[in-house]
Amino acid sequence: MSSSAVPPAVPGGSRSPVRVNVHTYPAQLQYPPRTYLLFSVLVTIFCFPPTGLVALVNAMRVNSLWKAQQHDKSRKASRRARNWGLLSLAIGIVVVVFVVFWSSINYLNG
Repeated sequence: MSSSAVPPAVPGGSRSPVRVNVHTYPAQLQYPPRTYLLFSVLVTIFCFPPTGLVALVNAMRVNSLWKAQQHDKSRKASRRARNWGLLSLAIGIVVVVFVVFWSSINYLNG
């Protein structure tokens, strides 16, 4: 008997055995997404608080949405927390570069 042969039908019925694929559900459905909570707190404190607060709120919603069986909304909140946190980090870097540039020009001219 070859390894790809279908096993015989179940005795007493016409149903064939059910083949279960253990890889049916992706890992995204088995584990909650990342919260980015620490990242959100740090960019809120050190970079740009308005967008950091949006990231922080979304980061805090991830686990509660996952526990409420709203997996799509939980993944969306995780992505929003990451994106708003990255935006806050980028704004913070631009502001620091601008301040350093401006202060160096004033130092050289004055």
